[in-house]
Amino acid sequence: MAPTVAVVGGGISGLAACYHLSRGPRPPKVLLLEAGARLGGWLQSTRAADGAVFEHGPRGIRPGGAAGADTLHMVMLGGAWFEQSFGDPATVAPELLLHRAQAAVREQLGLEPAPTHSIVRVHQACIPQYTLGHWQQRISRFLAEHHLPLSLIGASYSGVSVNDCIASAKAAVERLLGPRH
Repeated sequence: MAPTVAVVGGGISGLAACYHLSRGPRPPKVLLLEAGARLGGWLQSTRAADGAVFEHGPRGIRPGGAAGADTLHMVMLGGAWFEQSFGDPATVAPELLLHRAQAAVREQLGLEPAPTHSIVRVHQACIPQYTLGHWQQRISRFLAEHHLPLSLIGASYSGVSVNDCIASAKAAVERLLGPRH
């Protein structure tokens, strides 16, 4: 009889884990548990009226209201449409970028108040990232000390990029079922 594996959370990491669990000659039964109304977790794309696409990646959206009162909102404007919308990245006015970022926060997150502090930086040919594994060491040690049969994957444990989330899901499945199960 095939084992049953429960995947808690239908974000990008949970979905990637389900995909990798379903591959191979004897895949286990997979139970996906998701509390939200849609799959994808924090990962979502939103298209603005002018056609610009905003990617809300893992850890990209924080709560509003009292819970998010002192929250940092990072807005990244870039991609193929940057020059079409703003002109040369080397000479674009920071005020224009700040105005567009504030409009995006209002439109996409519903936050009306202007930020108390703003920093505008233009970084060409790069993708900013958080530190890989910012929670991984403490939680991994806890699971090992208590002999808990859990694998934690996703943005809080193994890096916040979509690639990190998918790679951590695949690695967890390989630890559970073996490589190329």
